[in-house]
Amino acid sequence: LTKDGSKLGFTYGLVGESSFAPNYSLTYGLQVTYRGGILNNDSLPINKRSSYVLKYVELPIGIKMKTNEFNRYRYFGQFGLVPGLNLSAKASNDAESNIDVKDYITDINMSMMIAVGTEYTISGSTTFLASLEFNNGFVDVFTKSKDSDREFKAISNYVALNLGIMF
Repeated sequence: LTKDGSKLGFTYGLVGESSFAPNYSLTYGLQVTYRGGILNNDSLPINKRSSYVLKYVELPIGIKMKTNEFNRYRYFGQFGLVPGLNLSAKASNDAESNIDVKDYITDINMSMMIAVGTEYTISGSTTFLASLEFNNGFVDVFTKSKDSDREFKAISNYVALNLGIMF
């Protein structure tokens, strides 16, 4: 397999945080993530250049470190782990589209998340949140092929722009 491009993905869900010290919080969430990419291959049932879309339910957990508030702004750094469960896996190529390839994708994914961002206080405890996140996968997303002894290897990484409201 060789990489041949990225795909625009999307995530939605709920996040929360619990402060355990001034400017330090435990973060957690429940989210559905659509991620994918374009790979060139000659060994899977769909040959040549294929576009993949993988859907995961994820439970991110991490630590957030914030600055003190300056003119309604706080800045933060965040890191943690993001375990995920694969819900579906589809692929498309020039000949076919929406091919179910879930049998070739591992059920469990694990990644590390690092983010930097800002919070803007709207009113009281309500803040607008914006961050830039790097998500680095640890797990090979492909399982061993049922049709051959050959193994495929690909790691899912992405950069995300996160926007949200915290109450």
